Amino acid sequence: MSALIRSSRSSSGIAEALALLKAGNSRLVSIFGSIDDDGALSAQYLLDVDKREYRLFTGHIYGALPSVTGIVPGAAWYERELHDLFRVEIEGHPNLQPLVFHDGWPEGVHPRPGCSNAPLSHEYRFLKVEGEGVCEVPVGPVHAGIIEPGHFRFSVVGDTVLHLELHHFYTHKGVEALMEGRQVPDGVMLAESVSGDNSFAHAVAYCQAVENAFGISVPPRGRALRLIGLELERMLAHIGDFGALCGDVAFSVPSAYTARLKEGLLRASAGVTGTRFWRGLCRPGGMYRDLPAEGLHSLAECVAETARDFAELARKCLDTPSVQNRFETTGILKREEARALCVVGPVARASGLKTDVRRDHPYGHYRTVTVDVPTHITGDVMARARIRVEETAISALLIAQAVRETPSGAVSVPVPWQASAEGFSAVESPRGELLYFLRVREGRIRRCHIKSPSFQNWPALPHAMPDNIIADFPLINKSFNLSYSGCDR
Repeated sequence: MSALIRSSRSSSGIAEALALLKAGNSRLVSIFGSIDDDGALSAQYLLDVDKREYRLFTGHIYGALPSVTGIVPGAAWYERELHDLFRVEIEGHPNLQPLVFHDGWPEGVHPRPGCSNAPLSHEYRFLKVEGEGVCEVPVGPVHAGIIEPGHFRFSVVGDTVLHLELHHFYTHKGVEALMEGRQVPDGVMLAESVSGDNSFAHAVAYCQAVENAFGISVPPRGRALRLIGLELERMLAHIGDFGALCGDVAFSVPSAYTARLKEGLLRASAGVTGTRFWRGLCRPGGMYRDLPAEGLHSLAECVAETARDFAELARKCLDTPSVQNRFETTGILKREEARALCVVGPVARASGLKTDVRRDHPYGHYRTVTVDVPTHITGDVMARARIRVEETAISALLIAQAVRETPSGAVSVPVPWQASAEGFSAVESPRGELLYFLRVREGRIRRCHIKSPSFQNWPALPHAMPDNIIADFPLINKSFNLSYSGCDR
C-alpha cells in the first residue's frame, strides 16, 4: 500500500502544500474537498514529494483559496471542480467557468453541500479565436460510434488547427457521492464501474485504500494474483490501443489481428478465472477466491505466446513507411508541457517523464519485483505507440515471473471494516496513476475521492493539436486513449 504522511488539520496544511508546490520539488497529484465530521469544509492537497512519498495536506476553508494554476497548470481542472462541487472560491484562477456543470445548470447551486431549486441559467463560453480565415469546427458531444459523449471545439485555418478546447462531463455519474453511506465491501462494485476497461485496477486501488486504512496486509499469494490481473489488464489495453492506432491510418489487417490477440487473452482469462475482465475477484483483504496453479500456468503460456506475436506484428507495423509518415511528428506533447500539466502514464513516458507508481511507490507484489520503465523523448504518436509495445513485453515478463514465484497459502484475510479509519492508495493503471482516498466512519464510507488518470491527462490533449491538420485528430486522440467514463466519474 502506498505510503502516506498527513499534515495537521488546519489552514497551515494548505499553506504548506502551496509552499512545496512553489518550491518546485513536488508533483501535484490531486486537489479535492470534503465535509469533515464536524460539518466544516476542508480542502485536501495530495503531493508526490521528490518521488519519495505521497503527502496529504488538509486545511479548513475559511474563505477564498489562492489558485495554484499559475504555478502548476495541472491544477486548473481540480480547482474548477472544487469550485463547482463545493462552492469554493478560487482566487486568481485564469478560467473559473464551470467544468462539471453544463448549460442549464442552476446558477449558484453546488451539489455537495446541498442543492436547492433555482432558475436555470449559465452558458458555457468557448474561447473565440479571431483572425482572417479562422473557422470553428465542433465535434461531438454525440459521436458516430459507441464511445461516450465529449465535445471538441476546433479553431482552424484551412485544415490546420490553431486551438482546441474540450468540454466533457456529459455523463458525470457522481460515483464519489454514490459511495457515501455505503458499507465498505459494497464499494468494490462501484469502483469497478468507474472505467470498464480498467475495472481491475480500480478494484485494487479501492481495496488497497481500505487495507491501508485498517492496517491490513494481504497474504503474499493474494498480492501475486493481483499483480497478474493488473498486468494482464495492461496488456489488453495496450494491444487494443495499438490496433486502434493502426485502424486510424487505414492499416486494417494489423488492426484486426490485434483484436484476435486481445480476444485470445480474454478467453484464456475467462477459462482460469471465470471472468474476462477479472471483475468480482478483488476484495478488501485480498482476493475472493484462489486460482488453480494449472490454470495460472496455462494463462502464462497464452500471455507469452501473445506477447511474441504482438511484438512481431508491432515491429512490422512501425517499420512500414506509410505508418511512420502518419505517426512521426504528429501530435507532439513537449516534455515541458507534460511536466507542467502533471501528465501521467504512457503519455507522460512518451514525452520523457520517467514516472510510474509501480517503481516510484511500489505496492503489493511490486515491492518484490523490478519494473522497467521505458521512456521516449519525441512525445508524438509514434512515441506513444512504442511505449505501449514495450510495456506489453514488460507486462508479459512480470506475469511469467509472478506465476513461477507465486507462493502457496491464503489469498485473503478478514478486514475489521466496521470501525472508523482513513486510507489512501495509488496504483499504476494502464492509463497511469490512479488513486483512491477513503474516509470510513463506523463501517460506512463518509468520503471517497477518485483521482483518474484520464481526468489528469485530458487537459494535455489540446496542447498536442496546434499545427496539426484536423484529420489527424482521431489519431492523436487515440494515441492518448483517455476514458470519458473515467474522467466523468
